[in-house]
Amino acid sequence: MRFHDKVAVITGGGSGMGRATALGWAGAGGKVVIVDFDLERAEGVVGEIRKAGGEAFAIKENVADADAGEHVVSVTVERFGRVDFLHNNAFAPWRGADAGALVGEVSDAQWNHVMDIGLRAMFRFTRAVLPVMTQQGRGAIVNMSSTAGYHPERSVSAYSISKAGVIQLTKATAVEYADRGIRCNAVCPGVIRTPMIEGAPKEALLGIPMGRFGEPEEIANAILFLASDLASYVTGAILIADGGKTI
Repeated sequence: MRFHDKVAVITGGGSGMGRATALGWAGAGGKVVIVDFDLERAEGVVGEIRKAGGEAFAIKENVADADAGEHVVSVTVERFGRVDFLHNNAFAPWRGADAGALVGEVSDAQWNHVMDIGLRAMFRFTRAVLPVMTQQGRGAIVNMSSTAGYHPERSVSAYSISKAGVIQLTKATAVEYADRGIRCNAVCPGVIRTPMIEGAPKEALLGIPMGRFGEPEEIANAILFLASDLASYVTGAILIADGGKTI
């Protein structure tokens, strides 16, 4: 779990699990590029890292933009000369009137929003970083999926479908780039204590054998393991971290 002189690009790194992963990577000696649509939030994490003696900078970017991945990778290589780790983490829930809709009620607007951020952006960032990692002869990608990608949850069908797509993107990348020294894995969190679940009722704990929500740092630990040399023979893995709920 040592990342000295290694460079990470973390989308959605300004809060929640992305922030925890950025702090963990920097704490193990790595350099971090934090990508977030909220620059102030991202700069706050950069400040935490620099205060602890680490090296990081922030890029304001909407990952749904078609050229976001190419731009971020280009800026990172210009600044640090390489990219060792890509964590596709960014997501923003749909807040429209049809939030919570069933499959037959999902609007094109909701569908496009979820797919643009939750799946298409991950594909584009992955596509952008693969040539750099191929030239280096090594690299690690960890995608953020969800237990909903395995077991669809009622009234979040677009989200569930996008996360299932992330699982297949992960596997396809893993099998196609393993011989180039590039590993690609995914983490499927359960209910994690982030701003996205603020105000969740106690009923949300039902069915979690551990009887509690997960903490962002617990998911970050799983992500950092998959990014590290400790997982040097692990690719195409889909790691569920949900306190036992899927069981």
